[in-house]
Amino acid sequence: MPNFSIGLSALRTSQFALEVVSNNISNANTDGYHRRRLSMESTPPNYTGGFRVGNGVTISGITRIRDQVTESSLTSVISDSNDVEQLLTIERKIESALLTGDNSVGRQLDQFFAEFTNLSASPNEPAQRSALLETGKQLSGGLRDAAQQLTELKNNVRLQIENEIELLNGDLQELRDVSFEIFKFSAQDIERNNELDQRDAVLNRIAEVVGISRNEQPGGQLHLTIGHHSIEQGSHPSSLSVVEAGEQLEVYLDDSDRPLSVETGRLSALVEAYNEIIPAFEEKLDQIAGQLIQSVNTVHSTGIGSAGSFTNLVGNVNVSDTDVPLSEVFPEGDLTAGELTLSVIDANGDRQTHVISIDPDVDTLEDVASQLTGILGITASIRAVSNQFQITTGADLEFNFAGGVETNPDLSLFTGTSVATVSGTYTADTNETLTVQIEGTGQVGSAASLFANIYSSSGALLTRVNVGDGYEAGSAIELDDGVEIAFSAGTMNDGDEFSTRLTGEPDQTGILAALGINAFFSGTDAHSIRVDASVATNPDRIATGRSGEAADTSNLAHFIAIDDTALMPGGRTIGQFASEMGTEIGFEINSNTALSTSLTTFQLRLETERDAKSGVDLNEELVYLQEYQKSYEAAVRIIQATDEMLTELFRIIG
Repeated sequence: MPNFSIGLSALRTSQFALEVVSNNISNANTDGYHRRRLSMESTPPNYTGGFRVGNGVTISGITRIRDQVTESSLTSVISDSNDVEQLLTIERKIESALLTGDNSVGRQLDQFFAEFTNLSASPNEPAQRSALLETGKQLSGGLRDAAQQLTELKNNVRLQIENEIELLNGDLQELRDVSFEIFKFSAQDIERNNELDQRDAVLNRIAEVVGISRNEQPGGQLHLTIGHHSIEQGSHPSSLSVVEAGEQLEVYLDDSDRPLSVETGRLSALVEAYNEIIPAFEEKLDQIAGQLIQSVNTVHSTGIGSAGSFTNLVGNVNVSDTDVPLSEVFPEGDLTAGELTLSVIDANGDRQTHVISIDPDVDTLEDVASQLTGILGITASIRAVSNQFQITTGADLEFNFAGGVETNPDLSLFTGTSVATVSGTYTADTNETLTVQIEGTGQVGSAASLFANIYSSSGALLTRVNVGDGYEAGSAIELDDGVEIAFSAGTMNDGDEFSTRLTGEPDQTGILAALGINAFFSGTDAHSIRVDASVATNPDRIATGRSGEAADTSNLAHFIAIDDTALMPGGRTIGQFASEMGTEIGFEINSNTALSTSLTTFQLRLETERDAKSGVDLNEELVYLQEYQKSYEAAVRIIQATDEMLTELFRIIG
């Protein structure tokens, strides 16, 4: 009874088609679901009396509707989009650390150097010194805060990398499980559409974390790679691990002996941030802090505040090696061979300068201490516990490294009874030795043709002054660069001479700043920079001048000049370098924001194309529902008609 079999095939097929449509409708909002279509074909016909008569319909398969090119492109874009979004998140946090309103590093630098200018206008105002000190504390605190925020950000990125890898390994395990199910059902020729949907969803989740390439093979198999490494889909799931390589992180896949090249996805952005982006800005902060410390301390170490000279100075740098060349102890100190000038002041205020020569490639810290200790009244040593360099004086003596003039030059070659004194504030930035030769013989202030010829260290005659008739004994004679010389009443003899040193560059070597002697800042980088404790507790220690007088502002010009000096890489000032650092991160944020917008738009377009192809259209499904419902009803009518025919036939026969 073929009519029954034909009707039943139509009935079963229509019922199955209704179930497929119902499944589509119920999963219309299921993420990652691809709509299904029932494929039908006619069964082989029967031969009756030389004729072939149709034998009904059968189901040939359930087709999963998808666009392979669109879905592969979408997976790739998901990786790119998550990579850029993660970079943006990190870059905005870096920007927040560096450029938060009034606390930005560049703004604090400007305020700090501006206070030196303000102090030069009001050197006697204690409030102005306190204001300078406060801005110094804010600047050093701002650098420390920025460095600390970058360190915390880097630590958080490390934790996020480990978390992403843990989640990724879970997805790789799921990928292995679903791939195994697909292979098993494929071997048994069982429909596997749900598993294929699940695999696509897993691949897109993996793509969010790490860029993955998919090459689809006939039969639903995939060849998957991450950074040119194949992903295991067999009996053992692939897994990633993170390994420290010095200060950097490397990602490895399975048992590979080569690091994985992670190019897109959140993991790529995180590894790049940890290994390159954050360390680059940490280095820039350290460069700013290091140059600021060195430059300001170089000026401050050779100045004097209104508190006056010193009886004891302790460097704020801990030196572990005291018996190796200084260039090895301070490789970043930029030390050079040259002279260090120390001035000793007695109870009468008379100043005598002493010069020692230092070669950082040869001399050790012990050698420097020995040379300083050789100066009468000075003791230099290295503290046993803290390894700090210390200089002290004997009773009724003070010292400084401000240079200037010797008030009482060595007159051992002077045979007359007149005493020469030198005074004033030496304003030049070079070291000079003046030689004074007497021309003529007689009484100071009354002898005829009595002159003092003053020569430079090169032997050039600088000036010839009358110290005989018409000169008032003891009165100051102005020389160049703020220096004055005077001769007391007494006699002079032709050919008498003496020399006196003028020191405008007390430390040619940079050793004082390297040791933290009479420093404004302590520390070595952005994490450790602080206003030195001795200055922080006593604003009068701020080295505004070189004489110790409250109104002396001769040293402030050197501080102010730092702000306009090209000290940083690329011939930039510290302020320019800090501003460009902020500009750089701002440019990266703007660039990545534009790229993110573009990628998001592209991803949305691909998702729209995917949904247009694979998504469930309820209106369309209702049309199919009605169509298959009609087919079902028609199949029922076939069976009913056949039943009625057979019933009538049996009645006639019976």
